[in-house]
Amino acid sequence: MSDPAAVLGRIAALSPYFSVSTGAVPDGRWQQTSALRDSMIRDPLVSDTAHRMGTGEARVAASTLFFGYAARMWSVSLGSVVDSGRCVRLDPDTLLWCNDGGLRLHIVDPEFGSTTGEILDDQLEPLIDAWSDIVAPGLMWGNSASALIGAGRVIGDAAQAHIDTLFDDPRLVGTMVRSTGRRRSCCLYYRVPGGGVCGDCVFPSPPKASTKEIL
Repeated sequence: MSDPAAVLGRIAALSPYFSVSTGAVPDGRWQQTSALRDSMIRDPLVSDTAHRMGTGEARVAASTLFFGYAARMWSVSLGSVVDSGRCVRLDPDTLLWCNDGGLRLHIVDPEFGSTTGEILDDQLEPLIDAWSDIVAPGLMWGNSASALIGAGRVIGDAAQAHIDTLFDDPRLVGTMVRSTGRRRSCCLYYRVPGGGVCGDCVFPSPPKASTKEIL
């Protein structure tokens, strides 16, 4: 039987988004990922992200931050289940995070038992609900869908069946045009200085200021 820490060690080689450290908590200001739902925790993190991105729009920074978080959740869950046939549990009360110029994740004692679908229930939906005062929920569900496809692209064909099942969930249905690979919302990256539209953006080119944004 695979050891969950060994699984995490193997998939970490795929990209930094698949990386979760294990064992004793490293130096740093680590907190439970459930704390990200608290506006007192979220707002300084969004401000720091906005500063590093060079934007004065909190929603743009929050969208980017959420996108990166969703990408990490999908990468680890899909990566572990494809690697071992079992999904490493990403419980928001035991999965820790630290921001030191980039988001890092840590689990003291990793275990199996979760499913990829529980990422929607336990991690993403509660965060979307908590952040809906700063970013439109439809935008964040679009980010979730785009991040899921991106994680699958890194893993390869072995992830496709899991992705197809996840896209049957009502929360992801309608977020993407599966035939074209384009999403139905915009992550707002084009509003970052020097930014543009992503390859799967609903907009073929950066919209002008007068264009109504699709959130």
